[in-house]
Amino acid sequence: MTHRLTFILVLLGTLTLAMFQPVAAAEFDRGDDGDDSTLISEPPGSEASAEAKAALRSNSYERIGMALFSAKSQADINALAPTFDRLRERQFGPSLVVRPTAVQDVIAYITGDKYLTGKMNMSLYSKLKKGDILLRRTGRDGCKQWDIIPLCKYWALVYEHSGIFYGARNGVQSVYEASNIGGVQFKPVSTWKTSNLYIGLQRSRVAAATISTRLEAFVNKFGSNGKTPYNYNLVDKYTERALYCSQLVWKFYLTVGVNVDSDHPFYADWLRIGYGNTLASYISRSAVAPDEIGMSSNVYRMATGWNQ
Repeated sequence: MTHRLTFILVLLGTLTLAMFQPVAAAEFDRGDDGDDSTLISEPPGSEASAEAKAALRSNSYERIGMALFSAKSQADINALAPTFDRLRERQFGPSLVVRPTAVQDVIAYITGDKYLTGKMNMSLYSKLKKGDILLRRTGRDGCKQWDIIPLCKYWALVYEHSGIFYGARNGVQSVYEASNIGGVQFKPVSTWKTSNLYIGLQRSRVAAATISTRLEAFVNKFGSNGKTPYNYNLVDKYTERALYCSQLVWKFYLTVGVNVDSDHPFYADWLRIGYGNTLASYISRSAVAPDEIGMSSNVYRMATGWNQ
């Protein structure tokens, strides 16, 4: 028990370092060095919601954080994120400097690849089966484009995006996914095969016929080409009016009796040390992140690595 407690305490401190600085950047220097904190422009006339404006007027770290993680639009995120960052830094101060290898232990738990140096066997893409889960990280630091995956810099330790392999659709091998550009849609699997992406491939043990039937019903329900819009509200994973990427994966797998939201305590502890108890509970209780899918014991890991 003593050894386990010591490990967790070291782990929590290291996770703070990992959250606000590039994780072992020298170990997996891939991709460009773009600024992932840049907020995108809103269409003319867009503005923050009344809830976001009220939270800003409060100047309360926790209230602004809760409004951010339950944002109604990109306009809410644009309005809330700068103040949230400033208040978080004021509240928690500089990151702790502790044993630098502990975060790699958590990465190993998520990916099986301690330093994220593995290489993807590209032939596996031709062996994907309908329903397989794809997880990805963009480049060395991850979370490059908020316009695709809003807020990912706050909750992505390794993986920032996820999708479900569908197979051939209109002659194109496709992934069913959700993003801020286009909502729920099909994208070519080729968009997951570029060399700056670190990919995780996972598969369930559910019968292929069941997966195929349920996935068709799921697609019919939520549509494609934006029929179902993107869900900005990270903590509302239960809604069906809008879906974010890992929420879509989680909801589909519930239809075949598999819960891929691991709710792993290490992930909750990472949030807690970075944001405090109130926000960590608020997020971990009701959100499902790609990293949590990566930690799920209800699916098995096929492969992880950088595309070649």
